[in-house]
Amino acid sequence: MEKVLSNLSAVVPASRLTPAFPPAVKVGLTALYTALYALLFLSVYAQLWLVLFYRHKKFSYQTVFLFLCLFWAALRTTLFSFYFRNTLKANHLGPFFFWLLYCCPVCLQFFTLTLMNLYFAQVKCLRRCAGFAGLWVKRPMENGWKGLSLARVCKQECQRA
Repeated sequence: MEKVLSNLSAVVPASRLTPAFPPAVKVGLTALYTALYALLFLSVYAQLWLVLFYRHKKFSYQTVFLFLCLFWAALRTTLFSFYFRNTLKANHLGPFFFWLLYCCPVCLQFFTLTLMNLYFAQVKCLRRCAGFAGLWVKRPMENGWKGLSLARVCKQECQRA
């Protein structure tokens, strides 16, 4: 019987370990990400000013989505710009700042996804209540449990309206 060795069966000496990317590539990628996040921040900030300038509804799906994107881009820009100054310190932050810079953006992405799902459900409910229902309401099992639960929510919303 042949013995199968796994990748974890031998310890690799530290002298043979090399970085995945050369330092120049790391700095270049960090600069690229920082510039892209800053550009996203500025474009979302401009969109929010346009909402204010043209007197759109202040509390809507659009503005909440834009505020979530603005906060996310600000946290990401801060994190990646912090890597320029001190990479070691950026990897060993205190608990609050670690959560704020590393974990909070993931929570913001979840909130943004949830907001988009709520908007989608509301739009579909309005379409169904207006009598323009598509196949997703007539045959919800083809779309899985999501279609079934959305159909149930829409039915309840239409009965209330």
